[in-house]
Amino acid sequence: MNKLQTQQIEPSIAIVGSGPAGCYTAQMLCKRWPSAQIVVFERLPVPYGLLRYGVSPDHQGTKAIARQFDRLFADGRVRFLGNVEVGKHVSLEQLQEAFDVVVLAAGLGADRPLPGLAGDGVYGAGQVMRWFNSHPDEHSFAPRFGATTTIVGNGNVAVDVLRLLAKHPDSFVGSDLDPRLIESQPSRIHVVGRSPASAAKFDSVMIRELAEIDDAVFDLDAVDEFGHEDKRIQAKIDALLDLTAASAVSSAPRVHVSFHFGWAPESFESVGDGRTLRLVDTASRSAVKLIQTDSVVTAVGFDSGLRHEIDRASLESDVSDLECGLLNTGLYCTGWFRRGPTGGIPANRLDAKMVCTRIIEDVESGALTPAKSGLEALETHLHPDTVDFPGWRRIEAAEISRTAHGRCRTKVADVATMLDLARTCTQEHTTPMGVGNVTSDVVGN
Repeated sequence: MNKLQTQQIEPSIAIVGSGPAGCYTAQMLCKRWPSAQIVVFERLPVPYGLLRYGVSPDHQGTKAIARQFDRLFADGRVRFLGNVEVGKHVSLEQLQEAFDVVVLAAGLGADRPLPGLAGDGVYGAGQVMRWFNSHPDEHSFAPRFGATTTIVGNGNVAVDVLRLLAKHPDSFVGSDLDPRLIESQPSRIHVVGRSPASAAKFDSVMIRELAEIDDAVFDLDAVDEFGHEDKRIQAKIDALLDLTAASAVSSAPRVHVSFHFGWAPESFESVGDGRTLRLVDTASRSAVKLIQTDSVVTAVGFDSGLRHEIDRASLESDVSDLECGLLNTGLYCTGWFRRGPTGGIPANRLDAKMVCTRIIEDVESGALTPAKSGLEALETHLHPDTVDFPGWRRIEAAEISRTAHGRCRTKVADVATMLDLARTCTQEHTTPMGVGNVTSDVVGN
């Protein structure tokens, strides 16, 4: 079979979103159809979504997954087009007219609100994590945690926030956390969860990582200690007990962390000169606990609403089969866009595999006949400030060149500077790094 024939039977594919779900989808479809035209569209000038902006900045091992996607873009098998927001710069209808297959892999859930907790001093953990990761969307976000902060939630995101707030500033060597974001850290942290310790959603490895924090002391209230048949549950209990036992020897801790299991927040009110978080015992609904705290970080999951111009429900059709990611003929979805804001990188990889299986079946069964030219039909509609993969590499090179305070990189924190760097790699443009407009109130976000 000659090259022309191969191109005729392999579909043109557009993927909206360059996070793990989108990149895994591109990787799997490229493996099946090596000569297919695959284009990944991203609303930001930089790729990798959750890997870059959701994974904790001190978990560089997880962020390194991006290297396999780098290879996919670098050898030209898949094209990256950043700074293109579908629904704003180009319509979904235009994508569908240009490409045989369109896969929606974009979608970031907003932090789920808690009744009774709102207003100044209350922050969503998702927004806090994006801020710690210097996400451009959080450019105007300026959290003030104060001397005492309370984290509501017992999942891994809650523990991520706890760890970043509690670690000694000198402990972030090798991370990509902007040092200015931890110039002021709380000395007292409370962690509140509705469930007992045995039902907490965090992993035991996350708790054991807390034991590495210097000059920190941990304590916890009642915990169902022993005898759990499920080894994972017992591992969590053991990790908590080991954490509190090991830290008890600290006589002058830099930070004091208390876990409160089985309590639900009811209100956050100003009382006198301070603020009080009122908790209710979830078992009896009668016992009350009051915590004096300057701020609250809610880590209780995400809303089903997606921060994206495209509404999934409006795209469903008579042929939709969301169990395998089909929205309409030639239109698919994966990741959080398909299943809602649950699951991390491994779940997105499984999701991508399932959706790719359906796409391949549709094309190879003849249910979908490749006939569209792809990007060539769309290029006249694109604005001139799109960022290709070499442009991203220039941004990345500028970030990596800045390793002050032992960081592996210092991220560019605003879109305008990203675009400037993407256009040129001269010294004149790599110096500012998007920090020229930083003030004491809005730092590096």
